Amino acid sequence: MFEVNAVELQECLIEDLKAGLTPMVASSPGMGKSDIIRTIADIFKLKVIDFRVSQCEPVDMQGYPGVVNGRMTFHIPEYFPIEGDKIPDGYEGWLLFLDEFNSGNKQTEAAAYKLILDREVYKHKLHPRCLIAAAGNLTTDRAIVNTQSTATTSRLTHYRMRVDHKVWVDWANAHEIDHRIISLIKFKPELLHRFDTSTNELTFPCPRTWEFASKVIINKDEINHITKTRLAGTIGEGAAVELATYSEIYQNLPTIEQILSNPKSGWKVPKEPSEQYAVTTMLAHNTTPDTIDKIIIAINRLPVDFQVITFKDIYKRTPELKGHAVIKEWIAKNAHVIF
Repeated sequence: MFEVNAVELQECLIEDLKAGLTPMVASSPGMGKSDIIRTIADIFKLKVIDFRVSQCEPVDMQGYPGVVNGRMTFHIPEYFPIEGDKIPDGYEGWLLFLDEFNSGNKQTEAAAYKLILDREVYKHKLHPRCLIAAAGNLTTDRAIVNTQSTATTSRLTHYRMRVDHKVWVDWANAHEIDHRIISLIKFKPELLHRFDTSTNELTFPCPRTWEFASKVIINKDEINHITKTRLAGTIGEGAAVELATYSEIYQNLPTIEQILSNPKSGWKVPKEPSEQYAVTTMLAHNTTPDTIDKIIIAINRLPVDFQVITFKDIYKRTPELKGHAVIKEWIAKNAHVIF
């Protein structure tokens, strides 16, 4: 099974769905499979039908038995769009998302097989504008996963999603994740996803829970005991301690107000890599059309490698600044470092 990062996965899924194929994505919990599916649905203007295979019985996909005019038939669940159904207003079709696909029992798998292979629910054809995608967990992740028949697996295209901290940082910059978390992940990429099946912790650091952690600490300058406790319940105790400790670095750094008041000489450039990562993220998160000129002056005081990191973050957060004169000037001056 090929391993791909989130960006590569999205591109593969889009091409598969365009070709009328049914992709299957496997990954550890909390890596964002569902988010990618929903993003693709938005791109194609499709209404998502979130169908949890692990919670279903065969009748949920085959239809429910009943009697019409003295003869037994099967009534089709309304959540399946079949030929002749009206496409919902504002959409161009449906995306049937078979989540937890490899966690269903054998009888459910058999029903799903017909759904995927024949695109039928009982004797009714799925609507031609209904696409299908599947996802599931890995057997190594202490999740409920059942071995599927080759008859089923050979009808799917298969991808295994891997963690890529650079891709996640780009996503985090575009989605207002707290800058301390982004800075920490850049400094310690291994913290982005740390799932240890040998422990009994109820939660762990992963892309999903780091997003939750951002909501816990956003707009909080200091992580006190209560906040640290909440973080432990969100990303696990070990990661909570790491984040709280790293956040203390910010107490020793110049504030953004101090930097902007005198970007050329009014602040001390840190020497420790952890502090330099923190400054780059702080600068990127406070770059606007009004502050860009002063931010550039401050960036130029950092080591060149950290200048590049800062500019990449700015590009992801505020792409409208790409054409700004001072940014063009910096790129022309440092092209040998960037390319």
